[in-house]
Amino acid sequence: MTAMDYLFAPEVLEIDLAESSATFNPPLSVTSPGEGLAVRPLAREDYDRGFLQLLKELTSVGDISRDAWDARFDEMKQCKGTYFVAVIEDTKLGKIIGAATLVVEKKFIHECGMVGRVEDVVVSNEYR
Repeated sequence: MTAMDYLFAPEVLEIDLAESSATFNPPLSVTSPGEGLAVRPLAREDYDRGFLQLLKELTSVGDISRDAWDARFDEMKQCKGTYFVAVIEDTKLGKIIGAATLVVEKKFIHECGMVGRVEDVVVSNEYR
C-alpha cells in the first residue's frame, strides 16, 4: 500500500485532549475518535473519498477537475505552517465525513505574531 500524500505532517494532530478543559463521555482522543473513524490531515487522495462532495453541504464548490485539485493541493502544501485541513474519515467506507480548516496568518503587528482562523467546518448530514 502506498503512503498517503498529506497536506501537513500527521504529528501536528497528536494532541492530548485530557489537557483540555472539555470533557468527553465516553472518553475520546484524536487517535481514537470513535469506532471506524480516523482524524488525519487532508490527503491528495481525498479527492476520491468525497471531500469536495462534503464541502458542497457547506457552500458552493463548483466543478473542480483532478488537475485543478492537484494544483491547489500542491500550492497549499508549499505554504508550510499556513494551511491545516483536518478531516474525519469513515474508515469502513473510505469516505470523508467531516472537515475543518485552520489558516495561520503571519502578521507584523504584535511583534511579528500570528493569528489563526478556523474555517470550512462541516460534518456530513448522515453523521450529525
